[in-house]
Amino acid sequence: MTLRTVLIAMLLCAPCGTAIPHSGGTNGDGCHTDRRTGDYHCHTPKTPISGAITYCHVVQGERRCGYSRGTCQNLVANYGGFCRQE
Repeated sequence: MTLRTVLIAMLLCAPCGTAIPHSGGTNGDGCHTDRRTGDYHCHTPKTPISGAITYCHVVQGERRCGYSRGTCQNLVANYGGFCRQE
């Protein structure tokens, strides 16, 4: 093999960047607030647990529900607003 062939083979076998899945700390609705940007977005919806107590993070009139009390309080500390139990 020539040096050129070996280098091309090495480049083709070099690992590419991979996406690593993570839970993202989604709430009961499959949504979460991006901690870096403050943006709220949803992924695959989760099936709500019947009778479970959830909290809504309310900020600037927008309700984001499905959080635990601790997570909701952390969102208030980081982004303002208030928590409401539902």
